[in-house]
Amino acid sequence: MKLSDHEINSALRERLQMPTGRHLYAILGSYGALERYERAALSQALGANGEPLQPPINLNRELLRRIPDEDLKELVQNEARRPQSVRQRLAEEFDRILVESLDASPLVTLKQVELLFAYDLELNGLRTRGVNKKHILLLLPGRRDGDRITLFHEASPACHRTLPANLVPENHLWELVG
Repeated sequence: MKLSDHEINSALRERLQMPTGRHLYAILGSYGALERYERAALSQALGANGEPLQPPINLNRELLRRIPDEDLKELVQNEARRPQSVRQRLAEEFDRILVESLDASPLVTLKQVELLFAYDLELNGLRTRGVNKKHILLLLPGRRDGDRITLFHEASPACHRTLPANLVPENHLWELVG
């Protein structure tokens, strides 16, 4: 459903007040629309407690920051021979980010999530971590195409990805107007 910034903030605030259940949300839009929303609307949004929300975590940057330079260099050099080791390391760091961030705040917003999809990381951790007073909001560059969510739609078709069906409940998925 396409909504204005204000409508999305209202829907999000309403959902943040629900203490039990699954709490994974996604906002879709172009990179420009997501950046505008983050700057103009998300920065003004309030949580269930009336306090401003924490700024989004740039997931790509945070994942790379957590891997020491020497380890990263070795992973890159051996990636072609051992792609699973890169994938496993990123998955472990991704889960640590979720756990640590949700321990620090009841709502974690993630942006710049390309590495998750580039390495085809398992996304079910988002659903299992975003429950019972722990909320996860994804800012996803994408659009709705019928029943499918096409991610990275502004890139060449070879780079497009599909958001797994039923990852984010329909009433927790919003698309920015414009």
